[in-house]
Amino acid sequence: MWLFLDLLAAESLVVFVTSIFPNFVIALALVAFANGLWMSVGGFLVSPTILNPFWKYVFHYIDYQAYVFQGMMVNEFSERTYSCGQGCHCMYQTDLASECRIRGTGVLESYGYATGRTGKWVGILIGIIAVYRLLGWIALVLRRN
Repeated sequence: MWLFLDLLAAESLVVFVTSIFPNFVIALALVAFANGLWMSVGGFLVSPTILNPFWKYVFHYIDYQAYVFQGMMVNEFSERTYSCGQGCHCMYQTDLASECRIRGTGVLESYGYATGRTGKWVGILIGIIAVYRLLGWIALVLRRN
């Protein structure tokens, strides 16, 4: 589901950008720039907990890739426990540290992600998709007139 919504949002961004800039090279460059920006502020390269306020409030909250990444992180870590390995050196401190284990929710907490918000993230993604599609349609209507 997360990858489907990610691809649909990316396609909607392309529809919007190409509606404004019908030149292939310009549209390709702008979409590539936007995707690079989204990767930089989405939580994959830099954790949202250490993003400065400008990047966090201007770009992170409108980044569709951020919501996809959060959803995939929760899917991966929320219900799992991990071994700390030989020597019992745990990278993340959780309530299972005395057993040489890491609770997956501890990993999520270190990134600033909480469980139980997937419905909200899906709703935000659908909203972003709808806004990109609507803006693309408006751009096409304005270009026609």
